[in-house]
Amino acid sequence: MQKTIVINLSGHPEAYRFTEDAYDRLKDYLDRAATRLQDDGDRAEVLGDLERSVGDKLAAVVGSDDRLVSVADIDGVLEEIGAVDTGQEPAGDEPDRPPRRRRLQRIREGQWIAGVCNGLAEYSELRVDWVRTLFIFATLLTAGGFALVYIALAFLLPVASTREA
Repeated sequence: MQKTIVINLSGHPEAYRFTEDAYDRLKDYLDRAATRLQDDGDRAEVLGDLERSVGDKLAAVVGSDDRLVSVADIDGVLEEIGAVDTGQEPAGDEPDRPPRRRRLQRIREGQWIAGVCNGLAEYSELRVDWVRTLFIFATLLTAGGFALVYIALAFLLPVASTREA
């Protein structure tokens, strides 16, 4: 059984009927916008404008009949409107990607010899074939000196079985 939620958007006399999932998407969008605008003096006005804009676009999508607003409908409208841009960095409450954990280690997954180049590629965020090529050229230019560095790293670096480990 699907729950139907009836809401009124600012500036629109007619009520809109939303599926529960569609309502959750709209609520999340407006909550994120409110969070990003928390330090803006025109916050209430901008949020009202967003609601009016959503209502205008929903009226065009849904029409005048008593059709239920689906997730696809609201996703299309929200994609058309886009995210709220305040011209500043996002507020601390908004979830961002967690910082990438960087650790120099040998990685056995896809290793050719000892996995040193895999580990260096992961650490430096380069493709492993570039790191291998650089190691080969450096070894040739130093008359084998970098081969000793590779051997030392093979013994000194901790071992991980995969990149995610």
